[in-house]
Amino acid sequence: MDNSRQPHQRVSLAGMHIDRTSAMPLHLQIAAHIRGCILRGAFPAGTQFLGSREIARELGCSRTVVLTAWDLLYAEGYLESTPRGSVMVASVATPHVEPSSAKLPTAKPAHMSERWRSLLAFDYETNWPSEFSPGAPDISSFPFKDWSRLLRQSWQNPREQECLDLPSEGHPRLRSEIANFLGSVRGLVCSPEEVVVTSGTSGALDFCARMILDPGDEVWVEEPGFIEARFALTATGAKLVPVPVDDKGLVVSEGIRRAPGARLIVVTPSHQYPLGISMGLERRLELLDWADRNDVWVIEDDYNSEFRHQDSMIASLRSLDREGRVIYFGTFSKIMMPNLRLGYMVANRHFIDGFSKGRARIDVHTSGIGQLALAEFMREGHLLRHLRGMRRLYASRRKALIDAIAALMPDDLTVSSAVTGLHLVALFTDAMQARMSDREAAAILKQAGIHVQPLSQNFLEAPTRQGLVFGYGRLHVEDAAPLLARIAACIGSGNAPSDVAISSLTVRTIKRS
Repeated sequence: MDNSRQPHQRVSLAGMHIDRTSAMPLHLQIAAHIRGCILRGAFPAGTQFLGSREIARELGCSRTVVLTAWDLLYAEGYLESTPRGSVMVASVATPHVEPSSAKLPTAKPAHMSERWRSLLAFDYETNWPSEFSPGAPDISSFPFKDWSRLLRQSWQNPREQECLDLPSEGHPRLRSEIANFLGSVRGLVCSPEEVVVTSGTSGALDFCARMILDPGDEVWVEEPGFIEARFALTATGAKLVPVPVDDKGLVVSEGIRRAPGARLIVVTPSHQYPLGISMGLERRLELLDWADRNDVWVIEDDYNSEFRHQDSMIASLRSLDREGRVIYFGTFSKIMMPNLRLGYMVANRHFIDGFSKGRARIDVHTSGIGQLALAEFMREGHLLRHLRGMRRLYASRRKALIDAIAALMPDDLTVSSAVTGLHLVALFTDAMQARMSDREAAAILKQAGIHVQPLSQNFLEAPTRQGLVFGYGRLHVEDAAPLLARIAACIGSGNAPSDVAISSLTVRTIKRS
């Protein structure tokens, strides 16, 4: 386009590209072209156009299409009429851009709070989804036929109130089924009035943190610990105080020494993340006693505790709580599917009341689409049947992974003793740690197409342990040995077994499952 033409010259649109296969109507394409030329300065103010019939003939469209495009630009203020009835560009204030020196504008970074910048500063490697994603469930065995039937039934003839709104604490029927489920599966006795339906653990933690904490308040978090829990706490402006974990769980005495004025404690006592340690009874009682005497809330994230592969189920921390200090979190993301985005919280009724009223002013409630179906899914027994089947499946996959590590990398990795959940930690031996860090190992494996999380990324302070976090929820039994052989070839000590030995291990593992 020649930018040197005088305003009185009448211009055409000949040469404009029209895409007749596009879903965008022709009049919108013409309007967008003219608008863009005006904003770039190609059609300066006062530029007059040929008549609508001539332009329609040039573009091969009807005159109505051109007139409709002009009407739109009139309404937007880009065009105006001349005294003689012609169409010209209005006096729109647009920046003059020289074609030879045109540059894309440099966008200024959006202002972000210090809390948000701190949140984004976390160096965190996710590997979702992959064979070794910690906590990732296998959905291939999920009873989708029953689930889809219940979804249809729930929404074919819903009650009017269920379509309009739900209580912020969740549908009463689902709250009742969750209370029954916790009593039968976790031995946690609670009433439906003590249950709130949430959008998952992260969302519940975000709301609870905002409810309990003021900016600058101290929070005990496990070291190493669940990084995604730290995200929500950081966003509230809390001061995170890392408290070390030993073979008995969170070291309460060290937490008292580091932050005696803490307002909140966040723990994973039944299956510590990521180490998999179960907090001992003496340590649990010590934690509850201190929290009660110092008016401190305790959030118990009981993730994956339904999948205990050996021994009996460990009682929850809340089961020992006599003063109502513990706020219990659970989720259906691992039992069913992650994108369901449904979980639950159990707390004393005073806390539930304050939580629900505050939530109603910010978020209203968790989506109700799946709540009715889930209540029926639980009432009909599908959830418990699915849980029993997945326990067996995950136990076999865990065993296959442990066997493969022991057989293929015995000089490099030592498997933790965790018997719960969907992941395990393989700690580096001294010899392995002398060769490389776990972050270096994870980077090498990533280049080979194998995604494994380094243990050290779960530390706030300098890591005291090195290792790899292996999820096994999505790991097929027959894939364990071949994948560990590839890992051994990439980062191992060089004593990887032969293909025959790997094949033999795979066969033995499949037979055991």
